[in-house]
Amino acid sequence: MRFALVNGQRTDAQPKTRGLCPGCSKEVTAKCGPHKVWHWAHLRCSHCDPWWESETQWHRDWKNRFPVEWQEIPLQNPVTRELHIADVRTPNGLVIEFQRSTISPEEVNAREQFYQTIVWVVDGTKGQFDATYFNLSRGRVVDGMAYFKFVGRSKLFHRWHRHKPVFIDFGDAGFWRIASFDPTTKEGSALLVSRDSFAAHASSGLTDFSANGGPASI
Repeated sequence: MRFALVNGQRTDAQPKTRGLCPGCSKEVTAKCGPHKVWHWAHLRCSHCDPWWESETQWHRDWKNRFPVEWQEIPLQNPVTRELHIADVRTPNGLVIEFQRSTISPEEVNAREQFYQTIVWVVDGTKGQFDATYFNLSRGRVVDGMAYFKFVGRSKLFHRWHRHKPVFIDFGDAGFWRIASFDPTTKEGSALLVSRDSFAAHASSGLTDFSANGGPASI
C-alpha cells in the first residue's frame, strides 16, 4: 500500500520507517528496495484486506490521476465489520478498482456487492498478446467506437463480462470502455477513451458510468 499513518499523518513509504495501517491500525514497515514501487507492508506478511494485490507502477500511475486524499480509502461494513481498502473512492462514493492480477468470479462478485458503485479499470497489458489480439480483432474507430471479434485463446473479455462498467488499459493500444461482449460469438464493441477524460469525468461527480452498465448489460 502507498500510505501509512506516521505520527497521525498519511505518509508515503520512506526507508527505515514504520507506521500504522490506516485500515486495521496494526504496525507496517516501509519496503524501499530498488526493484519494486516503494510501499508499506504489514509486519506479519498478511494484509488486513484479503483483496489487496501487490502494487505496481501501473497501479501507482493510475491512482495518481486522482487526489491523494481519495486514494486507498478504508471502508468497513458497520454490521459485519468486514474491512476493505478501495483503490480510489471519490467524495460522491464512486469506487475505482485498478486490477492487474487475475481474480476469481466469486471475488469480483464480492467486491461489486461490497462497494456497490464501482468501476473496474483492468490492465490489458499483463497478458503477453492481449493488446495485440485486440488490435487485430477490432475494426476501425468510427465516432470513438470500434467493433471487434476477438481472436486468440485469451479469456480476458470472458473474465470481465460484467454488468458494472469495465475499462481495459491496453497501454499503447489505447484505453477502452468495453460496451458489449458476447462470450459465445466473441463479438463486442468498445469505446476509445482518453485516460485524462476518464479521470476528469470520474472526479466530476456528474457520472458513475453506470447508465449503460457493463459489457454484459446489452
